[in-house]
Order: sequence, then structure tokens, then C-alpha cells
Amino acid sequence: MKAIVKPKPKEGQDWQKGFQLIEKPEPRVEHPTDVIIKVYAGAVCGTDVGIYNCKDSLRVEMSKARVDPVTIGHEFSGQIVDAGKQARLHLAKLVFKKANEHADLKKLVRRKTPRSLAAESTFINLLEKKFFSTSEMHVTCGTCYQCRLGEYHVCRNTVIKGVHDDGAWATYVKVPAQNVRLFFRREIPPEIISYMDAIGNATHTVMSAPVKGRSVAVLGCGVQGLMAVAIAKWAGAKRIYVTDASHGDFSHDKLVSKRFALAKTYGADHCFDMSVDTEREAFYETIMRETEKTGVDAAFEMSGSYYAYADAERVLRMGGTFSLLGIPSGSMQIDFAKNIIFSGITVHGIIGRKVFQTWDQMEELLKAGLAKEFLKTGFITHQLPLERYEEGFAAIHSGDAYKVLLKP
Repeated sequence: MKAIVKPKPKEGQDWQKGFQLIEKPEPRVEHPTDVIIKVYAGAVCGTDVGIYNCKDSLRVEMSKARVDPVTIGHEFSGQIVDAGKQARLHLAKLVFKKANEHADLKKLVRRKTPRSLAAESTFINLLEKKFFSTSEMHVTCGTCYQCRLGEYHVCRNTVIKGVHDDGAWATYVKVPAQNVRLFFRREIPPEIISYMDAIGNATHTVMSAPVKGRSVAVLGCGVQGLMAVAIAKWAGAKRIYVTDASHGDFSHDKLVSKRFALAKTYGADHCFDMSVDTEREAFYETIMRETEKTGVDAAFEMSGSYYAYADAERVLRMGGTFSLLGIPSGSMQIDFAKNIIFSGITVHGIIGRKVFQTWDQMEELLKAGLAKEFLKTGFITHQLPLERYEEGFAAIHSGDAYKVLLKP
């Protein structure tokens, strides 16, 4: 099968920028809990861009990879084509759970049990024809302290598919059954399912604070920031303030006409280019004026910029919530006494998605209309065959892409 890969970095050797498209053996069921999914589409994430560009933090992570070369990609949708014995029973239970929401599916499984359904010779065909699937690509150990508490998103032994093990930018991908999510027919369009992993990051960030009826600042208006704006609006935020910074080839006019325009479509009340002195001051002044000099209830940092940390310090109210998803480089000094302790703020570091709380939250939002909004507004800017992945990365690097899908 075709697969987009990157060699595992090795100490003392150059790690070449970019990826390779090669032929690899198709994955097979080797364990009773294995599920094989034929990929409909994979999506490009900021992490993938970091791997493409040989970012130092990702070099460290990929040096731990179990395979070499590693098939890239951790966002995808597809259809199940094979599964181990234990996996079949788990998937049958998921089908029965879905049957509670869909009358025609409930009729289909009437007079059956999960065990009898899993044993049917046509069960895999049913899954392939009637369902789209994706997977939580953080594979956790289930035995560490965090996992025993149910905090799987911070499992200390996490293996990330597409980073530490083979991912989904290929014709087929193998995942553990307990990580699979099923969607009956097109209850959520497969194009949207393809990047639910990413939507989950934004959902986890926004849902880390009470937002209904509250004011929030979204710092960073890239893919994650835009999704955070949309999610915050659907979750009932009263006022949404958005920042980003023009730079180099990404001019102020381009920022305003593209990202800020889309942010306002998704519900942003004000957008500010923080590289422009007057707009930076307007950001502080507008929030203080509209919140009676109190500040916003929550600030969501989506950019990984320490400048944004300083902005949050100025606009977050005492007792507010600061949630950080963006990954900065290096370090910075923080006045903990002034900015955290005496301000009484809550700081959340956001990693991945809460399993499966975040998935349930975003599924509810997407089915309520958010999926249609993402499709209607053209958030998916490129759909390309695997062979043309370089076009997608060029569009991302130029700032002309939001979500890029790669199709085997």
C-alpha cells in the first residue's frame, strides 16, 4: 500500500526535512483487539507540519518510535474492513449503543445480542457499509496511575500513532478496538470525521472553562484558534475576542481578509492584529471597556507564543481561567505571585482529548450543526491524493490553507 513516511531520527545524523511516499505492507490483525480501517481521508495537523520541518521537540518524540520509517498522520476517517475476535465484540457493543439513537439501526439489530452480532460472518461487511470510523490516536497503557484514575489523556506511557507508531496517511491503518469511534452512515460527514482529533483539541481547551454566558479571549487565529472560536460560540460564549499577528508574507490585509473574516463568521466579536501597535492597544482597551474594567472570564492560548501569555496577563480577570494548547519554544519568566496566586486564576495545560468525554462533547456539537458550518464555510480548503501531499504543505506554509485532507 502507499504510505507517507518519515525515517526515525537517529543521534548524530541529519534528520531530513519533508516526507517520503513509499510502498509498505498492509497492516494485518495480529492481536485479538486489532481493528483494520481502510482510510477515506487523513488530515494535516500542526504536529505533522512540525514533523515535516524537523521541529526539535518532535525529533525527541519520534526518536522513541517503535517502527522505522514511521507512517505519519493521526487525523483520519475510514471504514472498518477487519477486526480481531475481541475487537469484534467491542465493536458490536458500539453498534448497539448507536442503535439507541437510530431507529433503522435498532431495527437491524433487533433480537440480537452484541455477542451474536459479532459472531455473524457478515458483521464486518455491516461495519464497512453502514459506518464511518475514526480513532483516538493516543494509545494508552491502562495500568499507570493516571489511567487507573480515568485520566487517559495524561497516561505517562502514551504511544501516539503517527509519531511513535504507524499512523493513518496510508491506504490502511491499524488501531486498538477500545480507541475506535463509530458514526452511523453520514450522521457526521466523513470529511469532518477526518479531523475530529483536531476538533477535539479545541473542544478540550474551550470546555476546560465555563463559557456559557461568559466572555473569552482566543489568542491565536490559526486552525486551532478558528475552531476554538466556533466551539466557544456554539457553547454559548457571550463575547469572543480574537488575536493573531501578521508577519512576513502573511500581511495584515491577508490576516484580516482570511482568518479574521472567518473568525467573525464563526462568532468572534472583535479581532486584533497584535503586530500593529494601535490594534494591540485597542485589544486591551476594548476588553476593559466592554467588561467594566474586569477582564475576560477565560483566555485560550492557541498559538504557542509567549507574547500571547503576556496579553492574557493583561486581559484575564481575577479568578479567571487560562488554558494553554499552543506549544511554545524555550522558556520565559513568570511572576507567579502577581499573575497567578494574587490573581486567583486557574491554569490548565491542555494535552490531547479527554477519553471519551471530549469526544462525546464534540460529537454533540457537530451533530447540532457545527459540522455543517465547517463544511459551508470552506474550512476544508484542500482535498488531495496522497501523491500530492507537497501541494498541501505548500498551501499551509503560505497561509492559504486551513484544513488539508489527503486521500489514498
